[in-house]
Amino acid sequence: MQRRRLIEGVGSFLCGVVLSAAVYETGLRRPGGEGEAAAAEATGELATAGDPAPEPEAPAISPADASGEAPAIAADTPEAPADPYTPDANGTFVAFPPVYVAPPEWTPELEATFPRHGLVTGVATVVRERTERDAPILGILRAGARVRADAELSFGGGCTKGWHKVYPAGWICLNAGLEVADSPPDDGLVATPRARLDAAMPYEYWRVSHDGTPFFHRLPGFGEQDQADMAAKTWLAEHGRSLMPTTPSERPPGVPAVVKEYLNAGFYVTVAGEAVKSERKFLRTLRGTFARKYQLEQREGSTFQGLVLRGEDDLPVHWIVRETPLQRRSGEGEGLVKLEDKKPTRRSRHPFVRKVTVGNARFYEDAEGNLMPEYAVGQSYKLKRPPGIGPEEKWVHVDLSEQTLVAYVGDRPVFTTLVSTGKEPGMTPVGVHRLQSKHIATSMRDQPVEDDAYSIEDVPWTQYFHNNVALHGAFWHGGFGLVRSHGCVNLSPPDARWLFGFTEPALPDGWHSVTPSTGRFGKASAVVVTE
Repeated sequence: MQRRRLIEGVGSFLCGVVLSAAVYETGLRRPGGEGEAAAAEATGELATAGDPAPEPEAPAISPADASGEAPAIAADTPEAPADPYTPDANGTFVAFPPVYVAPPEWTPELEATFPRHGLVTGVATVVRERTERDAPILGILRAGARVRADAELSFGGGCTKGWHKVYPAGWICLNAGLEVADSPPDDGLVATPRARLDAAMPYEYWRVSHDGTPFFHRLPGFGEQDQADMAAKTWLAEHGRSLMPTTPSERPPGVPAVVKEYLNAGFYVTVAGEAVKSERKFLRTLRGTFARKYQLEQREGSTFQGLVLRGEDDLPVHWIVRETPLQRRSGEGEGLVKLEDKKPTRRSRHPFVRKVTVGNARFYEDAEGNLMPEYAVGQSYKLKRPPGIGPEEKWVHVDLSEQTLVAYVGDRPVFTTLVSTGKEPGMTPVGVHRLQSKHIATSMRDQPVEDDAYSIEDVPWTQYFHNNVALHGAFWHGGFGLVRSHGCVNLSPPDARWLFGFTEPALPDGWHSVTPSTGRFGKASAVVVTE
C-alpha cells in the first residue's frame, strides 16, 4: 500500500513540519513563542471586532445519499435525536457530541469563590496556570465568552492591570481583554460572531481569489484603494508571490498606512459581516480587517460524513477512494474485463469479502466475483487496543495506508470515516500519541517561496497530537481517502466536528480551546497512527 501513498501526493495542503505559525490567535506559536494573544497581556492592546454581525442559522440535517454526502448538522431540533451514536438509515450520524463539559450546579461554595462576572473582550484571551506571563497555557477564550471570577485582583507576573482567577481553572490578565463586574457586563462591548458549535463549519469562510489582495485596517477611500493596488502590482512584478512584509518600516514607500497586509490567491479568511462604502461592498473579517468582496469567494466545505458503528460486526468497511469500474475474470487464464456499467462512486461503500491476487496485482473481491484494484479501496478495520489505553477510554486509530480513521470506546469501534494525511512518508508520525491541545478553530500559516504557501484563518475543530500535526476539518478540498496534507489528518467538516466532541477532554463551558497536556482537565484521548 506504500506505492498508493506515493502516487497520491497531488494537491498537498496544510500542516506538518513546514508549519511556521500554527496558532495565530491562541498565543501558542509553534514552535516557540506565544504569539499575539500573549503580547496583549503585556501591552494591553486588545483586538476587538467592528460592527455586530448576527449569527446565521444552520440548516437542519437531512439523510445522506449513498455516497455519504449530507448537509451540515445544525442545532438540536425537536426532531433530531440527542444521541450522537444513533445513525440514520444510511448509517451516518444525526447529532454531534457536545463540545463543552456540562456546567455544574452553582453551589454557595462556588459563589463565594467566584462571586464576580467576567466578559472576554479580546480576540484571543489566554488562561494561564499561574499569575505569570510565561506560565503554561490552560486554554483560550474568544470575545463574547463569559466567565466567573474571584473577588480581588492579584498583581505581578508581568501583567500591569492585574489577574483574576476564573472558573474552573487558571488566571486571566486584564490586559488580554477581560471586563469584570459584580453583575454580568453588557455584551454590547463585543461585536464578534460566536462559533456555531452545532454546525459543521463554526464560521463563514472565504477564499482570496486575487494575488496581492489588500486587507485594510478600516474602510478605505477610492484613492487609498488605488494606491494599495498600485503598490501590490509593483511588488508582484518584482517579487512574484512572495508576501509583502506586514511591518510598515519594511514595506515599499507606496503602501498606504490603511493597509494591514496583502494576501495571495488561495489564502482563506473568516468573515464576520459586510459593509458598504462609496457603493462598493467590503467584507469584515473576524480579525476586524476589511477586503473588497469581489476579491473573495465563499467556501462551504464538503458535506461527506462517516459511519456510526453499531457493533463489531460493522467492520471491516470498504470505501471506494478512486472511481474505477469493477472487473471480472474473463474465464480464460487470468485475463480481466472491466465492467464499465458497474462503477461505484467515490467515497461510497462496497461489500467486498476478501483480497485476491490476480497475476501480480492485488484486488478486493465481492461475493459475486467482482473485483476492484486494491489501490482504489480504503479499508476500515478493527485494531486491537494498544497497551496504555484503558478499557473505557475514547481513542482514535488512523491508518496511513488505508487513509481511514476509526474511533473507539475501549475495545468497541463506534465511528469510521475517510481522511487525508501527509503526502510524503513520515509527515504524519506513526505511534501512540495523546492530544496536546483542542481548538474550536485556530489559524495556520506557512509562507515559503514555493507555490504551496498558505494562510487559513480559523481552521475548524483542530486537535494537535504531535507538535504541529493535528486532526482538523478541511473545507478547501474533498479528496478524503487520498493523501493530501503536509502532515495533519484532514477530515470533512462534519466528521471533524463529530470527532472534536467525541475526544477527551471536553472544553470548559464557554472556552474556545483547552490544553489537556497540562493535566488539569483529565486524561487526553490517544491518537494511534499506523502504516
